[in-house]
Amino acid sequence: MTLAELESLLKTVTQTFHYEASKAFPQYIVYSEYRKKYMHADNKPKESCWRVQVDFYTKLLDDPNPERLEELLSQNEVPYKYARIFDTDLKMHRHIFDCDGVRDG
Repeated sequence: MTLAELESLLKTVTQTFHYEASKAFPQYIVYSEYRKKYMHADNKPKESCWRVQVDFYTKLLDDPNPERLEELLSQNEVPYKYARIFDTDLKMHRHIFDCDGVRDG
């Protein structure tokens, strides 16, 4: 999956999504790539990919959208790790999807 395809996928969950920062209410998604990795063949870098963190913030305890996002990532074979915390500063639930293998362009 490319960064542009990931952005399109996020739009299907909610139209309130932002790159790097936001404080939209009552729910929103923030995403940002944070580490570039290179895949090697014959000891040479051949292809690069990003780790991308997608944070879904919501005031609702049982918001169905994080589960929907999880299903979409799985269906599109995007490897990810999931964590859920309560952000005490914002007083919101934060669903963290740490995605791996997202390509440029």
